[in-house]
Amino acid sequence: TEISYFLPLDVSSLTLKVYDVSGKLVKTLASGAHESGYHSVVWDGKDEIGLSVSSGVYFYRFKAGDYEETARMVILR
Repeated sequence: TEISYFLPLDVSSLTLKVYDVSGKLVKTLASGAHESGYHSVVWDGKDEIGLSVSSGVYFYRFKAGDYEETARMVILR
C-alpha cells in the first residue's frame, strides 16, 4: 500500500502510523521533520518486528503540525 501526501511547508513534527481495529499500533511509517513537497511511503503489510499482518481493516493516522487525518485500509491475503 502506498500512502502519498503533500506538505505545503516544512514541518518539524510529522508522524504516519498504522493501527489495527482495536487501536493497537502496528507500525510507524514516518516520523520527524520533513521538507515541503510531495512524499510517499509504502507499507509492506508488516508490523514493527517484520511479521506479516493478517487480513483485515487497518487505519493510518497522519499528523503534520496542526493537521491530522485518519483513513481506512483493507488488507486481503
